[in-house]
Amino acid sequence: MSYRNGKVFLQYGGYYRVGLLPFGWRRIKWSSKAVSFYNDSYKSSISTDAFCGKSFVDRPLDALAGELSAALSDDRETKWTQEMFLDGRGALRVFVTGTMDGVLVNMDIVVVKKNDCNFDFVAVSRPDSPKEMTKDFETFFGGFSYQ
Repeated sequence: MSYRNGKVFLQYGGYYRVGLLPFGWRRIKWSSKAVSFYNDSYKSSISTDAFCGKSFVDRPLDALAGELSAALSDDRETKWTQEMFLDGRGALRVFVTGTMDGVLVNMDIVVVKKNDCNFDFVAVSRPDSPKEMTKDFETFFGGFSYQ
């Protein structure tokens, strides 16, 4: 996957749009194929990933979100869930708290399926992160449009 100007380009072709993040977010490279950003002021990250074609698994949205929250230790707790629509498709947002590498974090997860693809958006932040962090994440996943 690659990223340019609010577009995430998929390996097999095609792309999806995301909302542009404001100043302060910088692109970071992980060993995974996710497109990820980090904000030093917020000490938070935002990532997106897609699984299409042979990688697509037609599972319920809550199961897909659960797989992502499994990155947290066994003390994780789902604080709330919200059903929504993104790009005309049903989506699920799940807010989970727990520890990651011994540090207490919030994990805000959004999953959506469209045209034989699973798309996920994940924000990881500290419990004391400013409200702007949530607004930035909502701008990011709120701009989702699969082309």
